[in-house]
Amino acid sequence: MPYSCQHGGTCINSTCVCSRGYKGSSCENESLEILYLRSSKAVFREGNEVLFESEITDNSNFTVQWSRDGVIISGILSRYSITSSAKANGTFLHQLRISSVYERDEGNWSIMASNGVTVVNKGIIIRVLPKLVLLMIPQYDLSIETKENFTLQCVVVNPGSLINLTSGSLIWVKDGKPLLTGSIFTISTTQTSTILNKASAEISDSGNYFCLHSTYPDPLNVSIYVNIIGPESVEILLFRISDSISREGKSVWLETEIYEIIDLTVQWFHNGNLITNSSLRYEIKSYTTENDTLRNVLNVPNVLQQDDGDWNITASNGKTTESMSVYLRVLPRLVLQMMPPNNLSIESKESINLLCVVTNPESLFNLSGGGLFWQKDGKKISPDSGFNITTTDTSTTLNKLSAEEGDTGTYSCSHSAYPDPINVSLYINVTEPKSVEILSFKSSSSVLREGKSLRFESEIAFDPALIVQWFHNGKLINNSSKYTITSSITSNGTSVHVLQIFNVLLQDEGEWNITASNGKTSETKSIRIQVLEKLKLQMTPQYDFSIQRGEGIVLGCVVINPGSLQNLIGGSLIWQKDGQKILSGFHINTTNTSTQLRKSSSEIDDSGSYSCSHSAYPDPINVSINVNVTEPEPIEILSLKINKPLLIEGEAAWFESEIMNKSGLIVQWSHNGNLITDALSRFTLTSSTTANKTSLYVLNISSVVLQDEGEWNITATNGLSTASRGIKVQVFPRISLSLTPKDDLSIQTGEVIQLQCEALYTDTPAYSTGIKLNWKKDGKDISSDPSFSVSEAGTTTTLYKSSAELTDSGRYSCSHSAYSNPEDVSVYINVTLSDKDKPCPCQHGGTCINSTCVCPVGYQGRYCEDEYLEILSYKSSNSVIREEKSVWFQAEIVGPVGFSVQWSRNGDLISSTASRYVMTSSKTANGKTLHVLTITNVLQRDEGYWTVEALTSSKTEARNLTVKVLPRLLLQLAPQYDFSIKTGESINLRCVVINPKSLTGLSDGNLVWKKDGVYILSDFGFNISTTNVSSTLEKELAYLGDAGRFSCSHSTYPDPVSVSIAISVTKPEQIRCADDKIEKIMWKSTIAGTTKKESCPENQKGTATRYCNFQGFWESPDLINCTDVSLVNANEELDSIIADGTTKNVDEAVNNTLVKMKNLTSQRSELSAGDISSSLDILEKIVNVTNMTSANVEKEAFFAVVDNVLSTNNSKSWTAVSDKTEKDASSLLKNMDRMSEVVLKKENITTSKFKGKNFEVSVDKTKVDEKGIVFPEKTEKTPNDTTTDTEEYSTFLELPKQTNKIEKPITYVAVIYKTISDILPTDSGSRTEENSNEVKEGKEKKKKEFVNSEILSLTTQTDLGILSPPLNLAFQHKHENESADLQAVCVSWDFITNKWSEEGCKVNSTNNKRTVCQCNHLTNFAILMRPYTPVRI
Repeated sequence: MPYSCQHGGTCINSTCVCSRGYKGSSCENESLEILYLRSSKAVFREGNEVLFESEITDNSNFTVQWSRDGVIISGILSRYSITSSAKANGTFLHQLRISSVYERDEGNWSIMASNGVTVVNKGIIIRVLPKLVLLMIPQYDLSIETKENFTLQCVVVNPGSLINLTSGSLIWVKDGKPLLTGSIFTISTTQTSTILNKASAEISDSGNYFCLHSTYPDPLNVSIYVNIIGPESVEILLFRISDSISREGKSVWLETEIYEIIDLTVQWFHNGNLITNSSLRYEIKSYTTENDTLRNVLNVPNVLQQDDGDWNITASNGKTTESMSVYLRVLPRLVLQMMPPNNLSIESKESINLLCVVTNPESLFNLSGGGLFWQKDGKKISPDSGFNITTTDTSTTLNKLSAEEGDTGTYSCSHSAYPDPINVSLYINVTEPKSVEILSFKSSSSVLREGKSLRFESEIAFDPALIVQWFHNGKLINNSSKYTITSSITSNGTSVHVLQIFNVLLQDEGEWNITASNGKTSETKSIRIQVLEKLKLQMTPQYDFSIQRGEGIVLGCVVINPGSLQNLIGGSLIWQKDGQKILSGFHINTTNTSTQLRKSSSEIDDSGSYSCSHSAYPDPINVSINVNVTEPEPIEILSLKINKPLLIEGEAAWFESEIMNKSGLIVQWSHNGNLITDALSRFTLTSSTTANKTSLYVLNISSVVLQDEGEWNITATNGLSTASRGIKVQVFPRISLSLTPKDDLSIQTGEVIQLQCEALYTDTPAYSTGIKLNWKKDGKDISSDPSFSVSEAGTTTTLYKSSAELTDSGRYSCSHSAYSNPEDVSVYINVTLSDKDKPCPCQHGGTCINSTCVCPVGYQGRYCEDEYLEILSYKSSNSVIREEKSVWFQAEIVGPVGFSVQWSRNGDLISSTASRYVMTSSKTANGKTLHVLTITNVLQRDEGYWTVEALTSSKTEARNLTVKVLPRLLLQLAPQYDFSIKTGESINLRCVVINPKSLTGLSDGNLVWKKDGVYILSDFGFNISTTNVSSTLEKELAYLGDAGRFSCSHSTYPDPVSVSIAISVTKPEQIRCADDKIEKIMWKSTIAGTTKKESCPENQKGTATRYCNFQGFWESPDLINCTDVSLVNANEELDSIIADGTTKNVDEAVNNTLVKMKNLTSQRSELSAGDISSSLDILEKIVNVTNMTSANVEKEAFFAVVDNVLSTNNSKSWTAVSDKTEKDASSLLKNMDRMSEVVLKKENITTSKFKGKNFEVSVDKTKVDEKGIVFPEKTEKTPNDTTTDTEEYSTFLELPKQTNKIEKPITYVAVIYKTISDILPTDSGSRTEENSNEVKEGKEKKKKEFVNSEILSLTTQTDLGILSPPLNLAFQHKHENESADLQAVCVSWDFITNKWSEEGCKVNSTNNKRTVCQCNHLTNFAILMRPYTPVRI
């Protein structure tokens, strides 16, 4: 009987053979089985592809999960691809593909299948070898010189990556060619590293060097470029010594200047011995000059006898060497010996016998006169004072048979001609008081670090009345918590005194003294202590932080006070993690004072405490930070939506997606798999943060096209995880309209108007509600206009009118209602009058329509006869603005042709010549005009109301706006200029807001300090005290590291406004210029070789400078930039007039300035160089303002100022102006000429004369073709008169009656300058072979050309051209010409070349007292005496 088998089982021999997926005696149970799990390989390298396959049998639905070491793998991860498919035998094939395997993928991979009843799984183990990582040392391209040694090293960072490689090694390749051992290079290779070396580089060795592994399966390499260049030559430009003969104890400096090149090494030698900075007797320093040369200075502040001999400087760059030498002779310091050598204690009536001997007579070399002499208590002992004195060249004796009580005192012997105060002395005590004696004084250390302990000990001969005191830098020290003072008696009867300091600080550095006294005598001994700073480290970042796995770790550690590393031998900054030194896994870059720890991709086990310390520092000082590395969180795209699902071609659309915030997030949009970027003009990508701290990403499409249909996706990744979402979009074609007729047409009144409009592409789901077509004329709806009829048929509409009128002219458009921004098609119909219609009389271009005038813009009235003027709008870019910002005013105006616009500030009219204001105007599309006034640099005076006025001949319209100007922040630093101090002195800086109003509108912030661009914090050793408007920065004891540029600024002020000062901190022994007061200025001490700045004297503005030379002596002050306050104020007022272009009160301002200048220049016997320089500027600006505004200048005041400035008392100041500025007296000539032109432009010119001490002016009128001009009218001689009688010769000009016809009298200005010739440049630019004033060997000094007359000038209202007859000029010589080597030349001043020119002038007659010239043009004329150069044949 057959067995009953279920689920398709087959009965064979009474036994059910079940089909796949079932089991049991009757195949009644479901069966789930994993037949196998296998991988493509068992061992992989990083970057390979991995494929896992598993075959599973089941009869129903089941789920499958893949996992690695128990962690479930998701198919949405970009590296993994999970697929499944049914096989022909009824089983299912499941595959997991890893596109690029990582080292972390090593482990147990398993597949689990479940059908809700049964769960089965299988596993497999794979091994992943790391990817080869090579490191080149050095890491970056390098450049070396020929013959230098260069070495390259290549290292396998992870040797585990070479597992399973049976052969091969690291190899070198240069420019694509392998380098073999035994070639010109030396190659040393191990399994994991290789070294390439060449002892002497050549130019041909330049190239790219690659390192790779010969059998590694992937093409991995590292490379470096080596550039070999030729060596530069060393050149010593100069080598000099301050004194070649010096005495012991004096200071000597040696200086050299060398071209600065790469790898330059400079060494100093004395008698062949190397000199270094480590020697306390020598100071070596170097710096780069402004000419890019290297200046090296060796300073010997205290010359000794052993310094005698050859001194050499040697410069080398390893390739070339140059050496220079000088010889220094050192005379020994005078040594005197007193006998007896020690102080005496004698009784009265005992004899005094003293002998003083010069032990080294050679020290008296080069001394003229003088001899040994005696002093008692600083006063010279004369022979008649009771003492017997016997003196030779090298010895002297002092005797007295019977000493008296008044003979007690100090007796000294010295030499009267020796340059230094050297003497020997002893004290003679006639009353024999017991003297205090300090037997010893010592310290536990002379150099120690902060925080250590210090002990001073002194042994003193016992005295019951003894008083002992301790001092530090002159300050008394008492017992305290810091200082412990003890004393005790020794077994031999002396007393021992101890001072103990348990915690030494920086301020303990300096001189320590012990003073012992018994009330009658006292003794002091001292020790100098140096205290080194305690090491201070700073970690960046400063606080513990947390990052995600895969993010980088960057830690920095800096020595804040590099001076604390003094005296350390070796050692460097090191890193530790959890107390263990970090040796690998991180990149560490270390210098002397800083170190950086980096790792590009962190792991979980990188969490820990990281600390930084110095390996050689004696105390355990470190800084640390905790780093927590966590697993990255998955990215979550919360939503993706579009503004509407059905889009119409041409519409705007947007996509919006909300994503959870993640650090380092990168978001990309794509359409049908194509990436979308901002570079595509139709797309705009934006992002923002929402209130719930998610990110909102928006993609805007300005105009949709049909190709935009399809799938749109957004993808977010942070490099660690990725998420993506998509949305499908449909795009339908846009409706288009067709208009008949298509082209504009012209018809006459009474003809038919018929237009037809058809809508196309309307049969889509987007327009299921139907389309409405509309008619408009000139933008207004006419569908309901009774004069037109509208008919519709499907998607076509017709507009009809049987009889056209003039008013029917216009643009007719057809549009539809399908879109929010409806498209339209249009045609223009021009309806003209028929012959029966008559035009009306419209003015100003008006058009007559139906007997009515249609007026153009700017006109109104029945016939457009009236002007229409209106300011439609008036606005500014800002009503509150800060100084030095820009602001604009804009007015839209409608008005008739030719109307004008004026701008004014607080009622003061603004001129178009203003340099600060820009005025523009333009036409708008509707015929109106847009007028804009832009202020490029707003100043405080711009505050107030600004008015724009529109004007015609009959109408005026005005509008006002008010602007508030906040002043620019002004900070003042005290002291004001750079200064220098010594170590141990205090730093006191104060910064003040001069104008607190400038802080208006700032809600917070305060004054802050920086040093060399870095903010100064309270723990930097400075004391900072700050209020709203001031801040002080103080430090009680400065050290060398405090040198730098200190700046003060406001933390929230919108513009970068700051003041700064440079402070130099020097050692006490460095050469300086001492405090000095001169020119009413107190010059503070400064370093030798620098220029000091100070404020100008009282009632002057500007900055004075003074140079302190390298020997520590002040040079003369330079006050060229110091100017009287009244002149400075006048200069600034004129600048404002020029800058603003204002016309109000210009006459008053200019003339007030002239009166002030006249008073100032006339009251002083001599003007300073600064006042002359400023006066020249003011006179030029007065001419500019007068020319610009046509102001009425008081000529007499102007001429008086010029006269005072030209005074001969100012000769020295004129020389300083010429030497130190680009100005000279020619600028005065030029401005007088320009003022003459301004005067001659006036319509109502009055004749006037000015006669001063230094020049004369005449303004007059004449008809030059009828009567000539003679000036000055003070002589009866004629110009051609060259008689040599004893009468006084005069200088004058004569313009004869001209042959050219002149229609009317013309005004002229004639000037004679009496003193200006002495200060004008004398260069004529002539062809003379020698103008030089140098002295050549074997020859006399060359004579120089010079001006030898007063200067005459003539300017006329009308240009007379070439004069006919010529101008006659008679010049009296200032110096009689008695030399045949000098010849007189007639010249005129050329303002273009700024030189004297002979062009157009000739000598008519000349003698030793007088010269007569003839010139064919008008300008400034003089006589130039030129050295005679004979013609060589």
